Amino acid sequence: MSDMSEQDEAMSSLLTEQEIVDAIKYVNEGGQEEDLPQIVTYSKRMYFIAVNTHVSSREIAEQYEGFSSFISMGDAEGLLSFMRTNMPLMEIRTSDDPLLQGRTAVSFLASTCSQAARNGGLPIARCFAITQDYMKLANESQNEELVHYLMLPMMLELTKAVATEAQAYTHPLSHHAMTYVRSHLSETLDGDSVAEACGVSRKTLCTRFKQETGETFATYVRRLRIERAQRLLDTTDLEISQIAYQTGFSSQSHLQTVFKQLTGYTPREWRLREIHEI
Repeated sequence: MSDMSEQDEAMSSLLTEQEIVDAIKYVNEGGQEEDLPQIVTYSKRMYFIAVNTHVSSREIAEQYEGFSSFISMGDAEGLLSFMRTNMPLMEIRTSDDPLLQGRTAVSFLASTCSQAARNGGLPIARCFAITQDYMKLANESQNEELVHYLMLPMMLELTKAVATEAQAYTHPLSHHAMTYVRSHLSETLDGDSVAEACGVSRKTLCTRFKQETGETFATYVRRLRIERAQRLLDTTDLEISQIAYQTGFSSQSHLQTVFKQLTGYTPREWRLREIHEI
């Protein structure tokens, strides 16, 4: 599509075209069509669904809370897996015109995702710069497919920025440790192994981490594991024993103990809980 190539330079450079193609293909479970030569073709299944009466506000809130948490953690892999499980995304209907509906959706998503990135430590100015690029493309385009296509790249752009930029300038050691932990969460993570990966002593890591983040390194790892376990309970049908393995707990009972301590629920209770307030 011609207007895609013409607007490439306006896109932020954190994502390559191939990364976007691969991401969309993955979210769409590899796609059902063959020989799709143009990147915009994939957007045909990237539409956000306008809400009908059978879709509750709770469902929308839980879905948005889910992908926002991945953005705030800078977890692109987790975001894509969540999207793949939860596509299509939902939105409140604002217009019968697909183009106007798409532009409104991009604007609303930009606000939601920008807040998530800010929660992850990305500076406000950087959040604004990234989302404005996509909103500008959406508002200038007359192609409704392109407008809807912009949503996933925008989320990925912010997620990657959180992973590579948030806190990296002011707290480089803690940022390095956080990035390492997010990438190795299913493995055994102790102060010694992470300190070695960061090129410092355990004492230096633990001291600096507490000074820079306000929480101990062990508390951070435990919190991150429980947050990922919560998302897996919400978005998959995995057995609790499998979730324990994927989140780095030594056993299902260990996960259950820590989960109850931090959330007030057992993993099974969390999965079955009823949320009455959004």
